[in-house]
Amino acid sequence: MAGRGLFKRLIEPEEAVRLIAESLGWRLAERLLGEAAASAVHEGLGRLVAEDVIAPRSLPWYPRSLVDGCAVRSVDVAGAFEDRPVRLRVLGRVKIGVRPGLRVGAGECAEVDTGAWVPLGADAVVPIEYVERRDGFALVYRGAVPGQSVAAPASDVARGDIIVRRGTPWTPRVAAALAALGLAEARLSRRPRAAVFSTGDELVEPGRDAGDAGVYDSNRPLIKSILYSMGWKVADYGIIGDSVDDVEDAMLRAANDGADVIIASGGTSAGVDDVVYKAAGRVGRVLFHGLRLKPGKPTLAATLGDRLFLGLPGNPRSSANVMERLALPAFEALGLPTWPRARSRTVSAATIAPLAPEKGRDTIVPVALVYPGPVAVPVAKDSYMIASYAMADGETIVPASLHEPIKPGSVIRVEADEARLAAARRGGILVTADWVDPAKLRELAGNNERIVYYPARLSHSILELLPSGLTVVASSLDGITPTLGAQVLERRRVLLAVHSYSSCKGGRAAVPRVYAGLAGRLGPDVVALGVPRVESARIMLKQGYVDCALLPDNAVDATLQGAEVVAEEDIIVFRVRRPGTPHGGREESAGSTP
Repeated sequence: MAGRGLFKRLIEPEEAVRLIAESLGWRLAERLLGEAAASAVHEGLGRLVAEDVIAPRSLPWYPRSLVDGCAVRSVDVAGAFEDRPVRLRVLGRVKIGVRPGLRVGAGECAEVDTGAWVPLGADAVVPIEYVERRDGFALVYRGAVPGQSVAAPASDVARGDIIVRRGTPWTPRVAAALAALGLAEARLSRRPRAAVFSTGDELVEPGRDAGDAGVYDSNRPLIKSILYSMGWKVADYGIIGDSVDDVEDAMLRAANDGADVIIASGGTSAGVDDVVYKAAGRVGRVLFHGLRLKPGKPTLAATLGDRLFLGLPGNPRSSANVMERLALPAFEALGLPTWPRARSRTVSAATIAPLAPEKGRDTIVPVALVYPGPVAVPVAKDSYMIASYAMADGETIVPASLHEPIKPGSVIRVEADEARLAAARRGGILVTADWVDPAKLRELAGNNERIVYYPARLSHSILELLPSGLTVVASSLDGITPTLGAQVLERRRVLLAVHSYSSCKGGRAAVPRVYAGLAGRLGPDVVALGVPRVESARIMLKQGYVDCALLPDNAVDATLQGAEVVAEEDIIVFRVRRPGTPHGGREESAGSTP
């Protein structure tokens, strides 16, 4: 018998995914997003977040104790040692969920639970292991520095941060983040609609009599189970006979019924009765026919307008292999939801921040990946942080065996979620400035690019490790000369803000990390207290934990006053340019875990 000339060119599964992604782009995902509705945050299986989620409040919104212990004034316990404890009067106990009405003064302390408010007057917490309670007093056997065992307000996320971008696949961590922010509902897309059928005159439905020569159809249950597990809606078109017209009719019916993805099994090989590829060629555009994959060689993909058609081999093992090695990666590349079947991939990335080891145990650090690059930005660094955890694309492990921190610029291995990577690879914006209008950031990013926050001074050493092509939003106070083409996003003044009834002289000033270089301008009689965010400083000033704070003028409301102008600040936007590295960044490792 003469050969039929099929499978003239076999392609790798990775190339097949690329062809599918280039042909359809994000049109399927956009169609899902165009049919969104308000839904409970825990009911997002198989759905995409349909609009940017902006934090309506900061987390935490108060100074939060990280341990069970005693809230103290650090100056009172400066000389505490095991053989020389400091004796403090215990004012009472602050339970989690209760705002304290007491204030810690000189020679005093308060018992606090993990997660509880740190009372006014206290600036540190000594763990309970180093405290002995005796007759209304506490013997403190260890000193503390300001801020020790205290989570600053907005150290997880700050009010106004863009937590989840439109088009992000729903996962349980997204649900937890939104719930932690007090959001019971979110706008979520509809679920993808898939149509599934098998071909073959020999096939029999399970539960019926197969006779002597029939073959029970196991592929449809396999494919449907995978799709159902991801929350997809599935229409079952049953078993179609070995007829080009019948297969063509099934494909057209599925498309007309609104299927986003049509999956057939069987009829894709080179036999006389293998007619699926012929039907696909009649009603659509065949992208490829033949994979360099065993089992799974006779696989084809086609587009029917803006719908995807996949023709899987009839052999059950082949069908299962192609679903895992081609279909799921293709869905991820198209921006469709695949959790909890989303695959992971090991990615090499340069860390933007030091990663410190923990003695005696490995530390798992969630990171967001910014492309081009990628660059790894640690998020959710402490166990109480859940909102920023939704920004993570993967995790890296800092081994306990390390004797010093991993330095910025070091290449680390990140076990990343492939579904998140598909969105991250579209590009991102690294925001090192703080208190930037989210509307302006969204306008910069459009619907495509990621927004990753790393509020800190943009040093020359950090700038050197950023890849060419990366967009950065930074503060002019960093002292970094931006590359040509930098634009000013906004201009503002940095004020030393105080309460209308207080003074900064002889007091404490909250200094956000981005303004650390301005601390020397506060004067010798002011104690600078470093905090992570502008919002951290604003909250602590409003709640009375500090006497003044360095704040941009647009963060100063009617309850505060700008005592003096400390600096002028431009928020600038520029794209990193590096001669000889037009694309920048580092390639992913080839290894992946299906």
